Amino acid sequence: MNKKNGSRNKIILLACLIGIIALLHYATPTEPHYYHKIHIVLRKLYFLPPVMAAAWFGLRGAILTTSAVSLLFIMHALLDWPGNYMEQANQLGELAGFWVAGLIPGWLFDRQRSILQELANANEETLLGLVSALDLREHSTRLHSQRVREYTGLIADRLGVDEKAKREIGFGALLHDVGKIAVPDQILLKPGKLTEPEWDEMRKHSEAGYRIVKKIGFLKDAAEIVYAHHEQLDGSGYPRGLRGEGIPLGARMFMVADVYDALTSERPYRSPMSYEEATAEIKSLSGSHFDPVVVDTFLAIAPEQLQEIARRYPDQDNPNR
Repeated sequence: MNKKNGSRNKIILLACLIGIIALLHYATPTEPHYYHKIHIVLRKLYFLPPVMAAAWFGLRGAILTTSAVSLLFIMHALLDWPGNYMEQANQLGELAGFWVAGLIPGWLFDRQRSILQELANANEETLLGLVSALDLREHSTRLHSQRVREYTGLIADRLGVDEKAKREIGFGALLHDVGKIAVPDQILLKPGKLTEPEWDEMRKHSEAGYRIVKKIGFLKDAAEIVYAHHEQLDGSGYPRGLRGEGIPLGARMFMVADVYDALTSERPYRSPMSYEEATAEIKSLSGSHFDPVVVDTFLAIAPEQLQEIARRYPDQDNPNR
């Protein structure tokens, strides 16, 4: 269930609850005394929707819900206003109580949500700083991982991935090479071809990254993408030789985005490919290295969207790219 559908279902539930409470409230007579007791209990149930709205939607939702509850409550009071002054004071107190029960939790909810968002932003900025340092170390650019995250996000949008999963996939894409912090410089920065023992050492970075990332609670799902980002559809990848749908969907999306960025970025040993050249190379590997569905989804993205991301996150050594 995505966030939009979840909010809609909560609104429907609130509306049904208010309607049921109001129906019972209006239908229950105030006399004789036995019914009056039931009537008072039903009035107390009006406190529930404002509190629920505050917990689900914050201050704005609490205000709207409390307004609806208050209107229904006042309409009934006008139709059956008691002659007893104590009962009148009791109903006015209940009316004020609806607003206290709704506004205070709604304000606290908004405040807590703001604090949590600030904390999430701080966490993300910390991760961006770490990733930028790693990219600068290997690629002489601090924005490779951010471009790859954006490209992966475009694929995720077209595949209908929900926002929570998309965020996790984005973190996985951002942190995909964090394990290279454990790779010695003489291997990671070697200008020539690596020897087989050096490749064996290099291939350990996926597992090293997984071990690092999985220790962070909110990144456990992202850790799976870090672990699997060098797997290939035909099982020829590493470190586990996963194949097909055994590879997490986020990793399958990331692979295409990562190769596209690698092919279209400036490197010391080659010039960047054009969009047409890069996509032709990716298409040629569909079904072997890459998931064909992901490839087709990626190729359906307008080139202008990809180029806009590249302009937004340019390589340091080529700011006009």
